[in-house]
Amino acid sequence: MPQYVVKLTHTPDQCPMSNSKTREQLIKGEQEMPNLAAKLGLQIVAGPLALVTEHESITIVESDKVEAAHEFVIQSGLVQWNCARISPAVPLQQVMKDWEKMPPPLY
Repeated sequence: MPQYVVKLTHTPDQCPMSNSKTREQLIKGEQEMPNLAAKLGLQIVAGPLALVTEHESITIVESDKVEAAHEFVIQSGLVQWNCARISPAVPLQQVMKDWEKMPPPLY
C-alpha cells in the first residue's frame, strides 16, 4: 500500500506550547485521530512525532489514495494552524530498481 509522509509546520505563536486555543484543539483532536483515520481508510504507520524545536511534526501513513491523507489533515482541523505537506514515500529498494528505467546519470 502506498505510504505518505505528512509534515506539519506552524509558527511559534500558533504552537500548542504557547497558544491556548491550538493546545485545546490538539488535546481534543488527538483523541479522535485514530477514528478519523479509520473512517478515511488511512492507517497511521508512525507518529505523529513532534520536532519540538522546529515547530514541526511528521506522521507516516498508508492509504490507497493520497486524498485520504489530504482529508485527514482537513477534517482533523490540523490545517487550521499548520501548513501541511503530504509527500509520497518510496522504499529505497524501489527507487534503486527505478534507476533502470531512467536515462544515464547526468554527471
